[in-house]
Amino acid sequence: MRKLLASVSSRLGDFIAQRDDVALVLSATEADALPLLTMLDGIEAERGADFFWTFTDAFVDGVSYAEAIHNAFAAKHGAVRLLMEKEGMTPWPPMPAVVESADTVPALRLRELAKFCRALLPVPDGALAVLSFFPLKIDDGLAYANLMSEVIAHRFPLPWCHHLRFILRDDPAAPELSNALGGAPRVQHFAPDLSVQALSQSIEDEAADETLPLPERMSSLLVSAGNDLAFGRHPMALEKYALLFRYHGAMNSYAMAALAMLGMGQVYERMGETSMANDAYQAALIPASQGSYPSIQVLLNVVLSLANLRTEHQQWDEAEGYWDVTQQLAVLSRDGPLKARALLQRGYAQEQQGKLAEAEQSWFAGTVIAAQLEETDLCGDCLERLRGVYVAQGQDDKALAIDPYLAALGRDAGTPEPAGDHDHGHG
Repeated sequence: MRKLLASVSSRLGDFIAQRDDVALVLSATEADALPLLTMLDGIEAERGADFFWTFTDAFVDGVSYAEAIHNAFAAKHGAVRLLMEKEGMTPWPPMPAVVESADTVPALRLRELAKFCRALLPVPDGALAVLSFFPLKIDDGLAYANLMSEVIAHRFPLPWCHHLRFILRDDPAAPELSNALGGAPRVQHFAPDLSVQALSQSIEDEAADETLPLPERMSSLLVSAGNDLAFGRHPMALEKYALLFRYHGAMNSYAMAALAMLGMGQVYERMGETSMANDAYQAALIPASQGSYPSIQVLLNVVLSLANLRTEHQQWDEAEGYWDVTQQLAVLSRDGPLKARALLQRGYAQEQQGKLAEAEQSWFAGTVIAAQLEETDLCGDCLERLRGVYVAQGQDDKALAIDPYLAALGRDAGTPEPAGDHDHGHG
């Protein structure tokens, strides 16, 4: 996958660096947005003197689109001005009136905005302003194509768009922009294949490429095993995770060995082999807790898998213990919502064992944390459990005191019933 992404990133970088063409029509689905925008961020980091301005606002019509681009730019522009003033620097100039005015024709407004971006360059003749119009949603492809065609239109020998580069997203399902600019001069076209199939094949190729360094091949193999798990290719996933475990175990790479064993457990669980899944998760605990500085996130994932497995099979005493460890590790990983969910589940396991006082403490603690984090669904779940345990203990006054809070969360407390009469599920 690294080779594929590197080749796409190289293609984008080559367009920005060249001096002949002004625009690149990038045919890309909405799902391709994250990797492509991440690549542009990486290219920006490499080209320190250039300014990159990326806009992902949806396109509905030309007027609203130009206004959305203006607003997005104005927010960044204003923030930089304030920072420059605070640092005692000469601030950027204010935006031109033609850009500020909503009455300006959309194409002209975007053109003047591009010129203003160029004027902000610290090295005017030695750097570029790169504007990426990457609407994640295009409601009117023809109107969008017409607008972009107007924006980049220019004439020689003195084109207005010198030291500017435009990257324009087109929707491959309705390629109006590609059609409109198919024969236009100084316009490049690029349709990278970032489909699941292409990425998966690239991963497989890298894992099998003996010319690559072994650690890099193992990284690709881990991703490949995850893909096999996701698509139900269980025997292939098991084989790859086993190979990864042997490799990382021999290298004393404890966290990666634990991840490989965790993956095997997930495969076994998908196959319905509960006992083998349990054995794999238990085995993963050993490398996950080894070393001077064990990976908290890896250990958390292993313990969480064991907690879910115990809960699913109603092994309440062990489930309580694993949920307790989960809520402790969630603190170390700074995951507040997970701590609240773990407390909710710990309380449920305690309730199933008849430990109502302990369950009350778990759910009260979970309620407090969820409320502080404004996790309304979690807070409501904990309050409902807490109310149920009050009813079960005959503390109807405490149960009724919770009703206004449930009502504020849009939940109906109903008639108080013993907690055991409810179908709690697994949270």
